[in-house]
Amino acid sequence: MLSRRFAAAVGVALAGALVISCSGSPYVPPTQPPPPPPEPPANNLPVIDSVTFQGTRPKEPVDFADVGEAVPVVAKVHDDETPADQLDYQWSATAGTFSGTGASVTWTAPASAQTPADVTITLKVVEKYGFPGQPPAFSHDVSTTKTISLHDSVGEVGGMARQFLLDFSDSSITDVPYIMRNFDMTCSQAQDEAQQVADNRRNRRIVKSSIGTPTVTIPFGNGFCPINQDDPSRVQRGDACTRTPSHWESTEFSNGDYVVANGADWVSAYYKPALKLWKLCDSQFPGTCFNATKGLPCGASLQSLVPDSHTRGAVRGPGPPR
Repeated sequence: MLSRRFAAAVGVALAGALVISCSGSPYVPPTQPPPPPPEPPANNLPVIDSVTFQGTRPKEPVDFADVGEAVPVVAKVHDDETPADQLDYQWSATAGTFSGTGASVTWTAPASAQTPADVTITLKVVEKYGFPGQPPAFSHDVSTTKTISLHDSVGEVGGMARQFLLDFSDSSITDVPYIMRNFDMTCSQAQDEAQQVADNRRNRRIVKSSIGTPTVTIPFGNGFCPINQDDPSRVQRGDACTRTPSHWESTEFSNGDYVVANGADWVSAYYKPALKLWKLCDSQFPGTCFNATKGLPCGASLQSLVPDSHTRGAVRGPGPPR
C-alpha cells in the first residue's frame, strides 16, 4: 500500500504533465514591464544669435565669395546651461568645404563653378546634457541656414565687358538697349554711354575691329582704376575695372573719311548686392584716333561727338570717336 506522501507526489507530477501537454510549453509566470526611462531634466535649447560671412579683401561685400576664395565664417551662439565653447558645432554647405572646428571656421569655395550661384550654409548646434553629477545622457539641437552669393568676378565682369565691345563693334546691331543689356542704367555714365552708342550708329559704320582679352582688377568700394599712365588725373571708378585691347576702323557717313582708333578700352562695373549681380557702368577709351583720309589726328571736326575733356585726342567710350 502506497503512502499518502507518495500518492500526493504522483498527483502533482500528473498535474504538471497535463499542463505541459495542454499548452505545449512550460508555464512561465508573467513579469513586470521595465520601468520607463527617466524624463530629461529641464534644459533650454541653444540660441544661434548670428552667422557672419565676410571675405578678407578690403571693402569686400558681405555674404559674397569668388571661386576658390577662403572666407572666415563666425557664429555667435549662447546657451543658458552650457558654455558656448562646449557646444558641438556642425557645419555643412551645398558647395565648397569647411576647415576648422567650433564657432569660427573657414569656408573655401569650389575652384570652379557655374556662377553666379547661391550657396546655402547650414549650422547645427548640438547641446549634450544630463542630471547633475552624471554623464550627459541627453541631447538636443538647433539649426540655421545662411545664403551666400558665389561669383567668378573676373570671368563675369570680363565677359560682360568684352561682349559689350563685340556688340558695339558690329554695326549691324542697331538695338542700343540690347547692346547695353549688361549695364546698370541707373548709373549716369551708362546713360551717357547709351547715347554715344546711338550716335555711333547714326554717324559711322565700323568696317573692321579687333577686341582682345580683358584684364580685370577688383578694387571694391567704388575704388579708383588709373586708365592713362600719361595723365594720373584720369581715373575710372568702380568695384571692378576691365582693360581690353581694342582696335576699330570706321567710315564716316558725312564725308566718307576713314577713321582708325587704337588702344585699350576701360569698362567699369559695380556689384549690386540686392541683385546679387555684377553690372557695368562706364566705358572710356583713352586711345589714339587717326583720320586716315586726311592723314591727321582726329580733330575739332569730330570733337563734338566726344564728350570727354580729360585727354587730348582721347575718346570716352568704346571704339572710334562718337
